[in-house]
Amino acid sequence: MIDIHSHILPDVDDGALGMTETLAMARMSVADGVTHMFATPHHIHFTPLHRQEVIGRVKQVQTQLDAAHIPLTVLPGHEVRLYAGTLHDWENQMAGPLGYSRYILTEPSFYHYDRYTNAILFEFFNQGYTPVLAHPERIIPIQQKLSLIEPVLARGALVQITANSLTNRPTYAARIVAEEMLRQGMVHIIASDAHNTSYRRPGLSMARDRAARIVGEKQANAMVTTIPKAILNDELV
Repeated sequence: MIDIHSHILPDVDDGALGMTETLAMARMSVADGVTHMFATPHHIHFTPLHRQEVIGRVKQVQTQLDAAHIPLTVLPGHEVRLYAGTLHDWENQMAGPLGYSRYILTEPSFYHYDRYTNAILFEFFNQGYTPVLAHPERIIPIQQKLSLIEPVLARGALVQITANSLTNRPTYAARIVAEEMLRQGMVHIIASDAHNTSYRRPGLSMARDRAARIVGEKQANAMVTTIPKAILNDELV
């Protein structure tokens, strides 16, 4: 499996606290069947990292993984927050795509989603990129009105839901919305959005199995294998 959303880089944002936790997260991912993981630190609100800095830190992590004989390949990325300065940050390479692909992991505000949010996403399309919406099932306006994201889906945007949204309690709002999105065919990818080894853990298999109850095993497997692999290889989804 391939995990396109994680905060495995140590001491950067609200993710791994130190290399020890990074390695522990990697071991958990591998034990669950993950072979590749994108490191996607928040591009604002924490330590700002230029694209090349992310690449450098990913190489450091990979060196430690190889030394510890942990068979996980880590790739660079950002979780790109959609706000007034996003396009400026992008032009200055303070936000970057998933690996070396045309795909951008984009995070809307948790509290508002409007035509300006869509305008940023459409500008990425105009530049030849494909946005991947990170965890829209957790975004309050989208929870209340799924049709908000229909314009960008019609343009070709992808949707990534968080594994924990499917494995949480049945009354959890994000789980209710994620399951509805699955039923409506609005989900392309399941990712961990892993931050640590405790309450925001790595792992995709349990969520994949939950998704399979709704969309079937073939499509659920695609959400953690062939579709993220296309992103990794910069192929058309």
